[in-house]
Amino acid sequence: MAKGRNPLESVELTLSVNVQTAWYLDRLIEKGLYGNSRADAAAVLIYDHCKLLIAQGELERAPPIPAKAANIIAP
Repeated sequence: MAKGRNPLESVELTLSVNVQTAWYLDRLIEKGLYGNSRADAAAVLIYDHCKLLIAQGELERAPPIPAKAANIIAP
């Protein structure tokens, strides 16, 4: 199933990990549920972990972005 267009603007992030973490990302990619690259897998993991922390009350939910401003996010 193809993913729909994300209504939020993407922000580029550079991330360095150790070789063991890269190995884990590769295993997740092989499972087919975490994208086709290490960057995709890392993005899914970060997003999923944020959702978990929100559910546990450790992180507050981001404020909603109005539909008109979805593509105009201040730095």
